[in-house]
Amino acid sequence: MGLFISAGVSLGFALAQIPNVELITATIFLSGYFLGLKEGILVGVLTEGIYSLLSPFGLAAPPLFLAQLISMGFAGFAGALFRKHQSANEIVYTIQLGVVGFGVTLLFAVLTTLSFVLFIELSARQLIGSFIYGMGFYITHLITNTLIFMLVVPIIIKGLDKIKTPLFE
Repeated sequence: MGLFISAGVSLGFALAQIPNVELITATIFLSGYFLGLKEGILVGVLTEGIYSLLSPFGLAAPPLFLAQLISMGFAGFAGALFRKHQSANEIVYTIQLGVVGFGVTLLFAVLTTLSFVLFIELSARQLIGSFIYGMGFYITHLITNTLIFMLVVPIIIKGLDKIKTPLFE
């Protein structure tokens, strides 16, 4: 768990200056895939918690922080679930990974944006405006994570599957 947490936090800082391009979500997903449900969720919460608490952009407001933790816990959950339900067909497998990457990223975008409702009490109209205003960021994040899940995650899974260790069984 420590290796996934440290990798996720480190990759978060490595790409922090590139808006909405990140490898934290994929790292947390992989932790769930290889370590299991409870461990994946815990890695997600701890990785995002540490990264957010030490963020160069400052500490997140409590509702945003909670939304981040829930979203990344779900990424670990998704990794464990994916391992049990992945397709043997390589094309379907790749598409499944892309859909999971898109879905987890969409959940993050929605929950973190909705957290503003709790923090600054946005009206429904202001919330819709917030979603529209952030659309460019959301689209970038969704596309990059979908591609990372389709192109990078399978390579890492294949490489780590070759390692014979009781941790990954």
